[in-house]
Amino acid sequence: MSTHQKNDFSSEEDKITNISSARKLLVVAVVAAIIFGIIYWALKDDDTIESVGEEAAIEEPQFEREGVLYFTNQDAGDTLSRIAIEVSRSEAEHEQGLMYRSQMADSLGMLFIYENAKPRSFWMKNTKLSLDILYVNENKEVVMIYKGVVPFSQKPVPSYKNAQYVVEVNAGYTTAHNIKEGDHIAFSLMNN
Repeated sequence: MSTHQKNDFSSEEDKITNISSARKLLVVAVVAAIIFGIIYWALKDDDTIESVGEEAAIEEPQFEREGVLYFTNQDAGDTLSRIAIEVSRSEAEHEQGLMYRSQMADSLGMLFIYENAKPRSFWMKNTKLSLDILYVNENKEVVMIYKGVVPFSQKPVPSYKNAQYVVEVNAGYTTAHNIKEGDHIAFSLMNN
């Protein structure tokens, strides 16, 4: 074999190696472009990213003490417990409720006041706290209690009975204070 032929083979091997390297580089570039495209389109159309950004922009509401609410037992009328309340009167306040709050002391709660008694339904959209929800009729009698309602759930929480008032307290509160359906509420509001 002559030296000239050996160089021709080396030159051919170099060409094959260069072509093989170029193909590998091209494959890596194509795969990277595909992965980038998938990630870009997934993030672009992801509603959860937008909603997390929107939620982050909402400032956490602070508790406003607007009155005091007492839970009394159905038999003797004895006071079972007492909480400071924030009051929800308007439709906008009803819709907001306890949304976006990350904590609430056990001595606090929210009282929703409606103009009339009728079946009502709540949900936990944008509500970070697990709650006990009490539906109360026009006679201030507790007609339905939901315990430990799951945060962020959009599952309806219906009263099934007429309710003119709704009380929201931290999950476990009704059990800790032995509050049952048939018990009553009484409240006094501060002058606004």
